[in-house]
Amino acid sequence: LNCPEAAMRSLQLAWQHASSEHERLVYEGWILYDTGHYEEGLQKAEESICIKRSFEAFFLKAYALADSGLGSICSSTVISLLEDALRCPSDNLRKGQEF
Repeated sequence: LNCPEAAMRSLQLAWQHASSEHERLVYEGWILYDTGHYEEGLQKAEESICIKRSFEAFFLKAYALADSGLGSICSSTVISLLEDALRCPSDNLRKGQEF
């Protein structure tokens, strides 16, 4: 759709209505990431993974690392995170985006 304002509003609503702390952390991580706070977004993904290993948290962490500018230094870590993501439960909203 290419409508960043609507996407941000959707993330904010999802964050406000999240049913668990780990879900709230993932949405907060995407909000931080999308507003240029990459390290903070990555930290929220890590916090969420500590609470509950979920596809969405691993995907956020992999996405943020892949976009970090570290290039080949972290490519094996990103691949490993995506493999971990596939082994986790998911709400299936993002699984189709992975590949």
